[in-house]
Amino acid sequence: MSPVARDRLLNPLVAFDHPATLVLLAVALAPLAVAPVVLRLAGPRLDPDTRRDAWRRYWAWLVIVPGMAAAVLLGAAWVVLGTAGLSLLAFREYARATGLFREMFVCYVVVAGVVVAHFAALDNWYRLFVATFPLAVACVAGCAAAQDRPKGYVQRVALGMLAFGLFGSCLGHLSFLATDADYRPRLAVVLIAVGFWDVARYVVGKAVGGPKLAPHTNPDRTISGAVGAAAVVVVVVLWAGWYVFAGTGLQSVGRLTLLGLLIALAAQLGDLMLAAIKKDAGVATLDVMIPGHGGLLDRFDSMILVAPVAFHAIDFFAGVGTDQPVRVFTGG
Repeated sequence: MSPVARDRLLNPLVAFDHPATLVLLAVALAPLAVAPVVLRLAGPRLDPDTRRDAWRRYWAWLVIVPGMAAAVLLGAAWVVLGTAGLSLLAFREYARATGLFREMFVCYVVVAGVVVAHFAALDNWYRLFVATFPLAVACVAGCAAAQDRPKGYVQRVALGMLAFGLFGSCLGHLSFLATDADYRPRLAVVLIAVGFWDVARYVVGKAVGGPKLAPHTNPDRTISGAVGAAAVVVVVVLWAGWYVFAGTGLQSVGRLTLLGLLIALAAQLGDLMLAAIKKDAGVATLDVMIPGHGGLLDRFDSMILVAPVAFHAIDFFAGVGTDQPVRVFTGG
């Protein structure tokens, strides 16, 4: 392993080499200090259910945000390993909710594909990462047919393909963002934007209300919440992105605005996607791992679609990992 790759993957001492990293860390942690004061001041004006829900969400954020910050600061290897763990646990929740867990062979193929996809990110082997999707599809479709069980074939194969697409390919792009030398501030911009989107959607939706965004899918989502959250994301990406992407093709008001809008749109669609899966499966939450949120998939649903959108937008305008060693472990 070259010294350059070792520093990116494992050296926390270079965490603040980019001046924006410390500022973004403060931005991520500041709401955790301010939120209790706001909730206590607003408490008397909130109905009991909303107040309890807000506090549950706060305690969940109090664990999630420092955990993600620690992984980003410690090194890219921790980002990849953490994202891989998240992908596998999210797939477990998905498989239980949809009944796919009964098809053990398909589950094993999906798990193997997820592991290979995230290893490709750890190794910075993009060709392997791209190849995992068609190969996983081929394995699921072909080997499931070889079981000689035509009844239910389309359903189990479709569930398996969707699972790998979401937890192997889509979330794998979050790991691949960590292949860049400046992955810490870049990844922080994406994570903070999604976090602020979630909070803004919740606060604006509760405060303003109004027409429902998708009443049959999730009656709690409002158009005002979606618009307010998108506006917040654009402001966050414009402000932070101007310094994080300085000197690149993304240091442009128009392009940063586009990136913010794309992140907000992908986050909203990811949120509705999981709601549709739960509605179709007939479950309210996928797990009870995170109080106030449900399972990991309930918490990170927006990130599933944001990860590939953000990766390819940043790669198109600014490049991702173009000056980093490739095939760190396998050689090449």
